Amino acid sequence: MKTRKILTIVGLSFVLFFSYYATNQTPIISSQNYTYIGQLEWYNTYDMGQEAALEEDKPMIVVFWAIWCTYCEKFHREVLSREDIKEILNKDFVRIAIDMDVNKEDTQRFNIYAPPYVMFMTPQGEVITRIPGYIPADQFKPIIQGIREEYYYNRTGRNE
Repeated sequence: MKTRKILTIVGLSFVLFFSYYATNQTPIISSQNYTYIGQLEWYNTYDMGQEAALEEDKPMIVVFWAIWCTYCEKFHREVLSREDIKEILNKDFVRIAIDMDVNKEDTQRFNIYAPPYVMFMTPQGEVITRIPGYIPADQFKPIIQGIREEYYYNRTGRNE
């Protein structure tokens, strides 16, 4: 009987510890309209982000993620939090972060089934490129630089 009680206590302790750890290690904070990833503000819905992209005439980055996704957390921590990448995203893109468990409408709109998933789009909603799955920072940075340069070149006829 003692062994059973000890195993129960150990099991409950593990569940409590895991719950506490998971809650306090989550790098994502959300409000009604925004998600904060990598110390940047991201729109929670595609429609709000597209409206801003049209106003600012900037391409959009749309990141589909889920709180339970370990590769999403790795992408947020190792890629989107890098200073050089944050600088480009902040200056040259409208950022949209879709929590797949919360915003099922946008998830279904774009037929996304597994996170992480990144889409780059024009302000008019045309897909520039899609990146399914995790991508390391050293591969991600040249992609965003290329999209930025191509978008601004096509828009103005010169690189900005």
